[in-house]
Amino acid sequence: MDINERAGRPVAFYFIPENTHPRLDNRTSLDQPRMRALLREIHARGHEIGLHPGYNTYRHPDAYARSVATLRRVLDAEGIDQPQLGGRQHFLRWETPTTARLWDANGLDYDTTLSYADRPGFRCGTCRDYPLYDLTNRRPLRLRERPLIVMECSVIAERYLGLGYSEQALDLMQYYRDTCHRFQGDFSLLWHNSHLDSEADWRFYRALCA
Repeated sequence: MDINERAGRPVAFYFIPENTHPRLDNRTSLDQPRMRALLREIHARGHEIGLHPGYNTYRHPDAYARSVATLRRVLDAEGIDQPQLGGRQHFLRWETPTTARLWDANGLDYDTTLSYADRPGFRCGTCRDYPLYDLTNRRPLRLRERPLIVMECSVIAERYLGLGYSEQALDLMQYYRDTCHRFQGDFSLLWHNSHLDSEADWRFYRALCA
């Protein structure tokens, strides 16, 4: 929050409300006092709270609906009212058209899942948000897609591009940021909290948010 506030922009924090996988989902409940305090601080400082549905939600209506209901219950209990509610699927799991329908049916405003896991880039062909469409039922959805341009581990992690914390890695991320800005688009950057445990992480994050 400090870094983004100095740059004059809000940041969105996406939380996993329900554990749908014993190993791959977060075990920390949003009802814990420290989590409630964190949510209050995020909201008080003008940033966004969003949904990060668990690993087994992307094509399971009941699991997805429970996640949305839990987040909304906690936000209501804390008196947190936002103009929109959006988020991103855990592990970028997506099934067309099922997942978009789940987001739309549960009244979410936007999704920002659609990206490549193994590389950065313009999977949606644009850096501007757009309305989604249900091709099977041939109807427009209220849900909008906010394309994800760069996920940090797509560039850094050995299992993907494997560029580590090299200057080449940072240059590549900045290239996509600058391209979005050149065309007056939105640079959507996913940076996991688990990737903020080294000075190299912070150096990259500060450079990208400058």
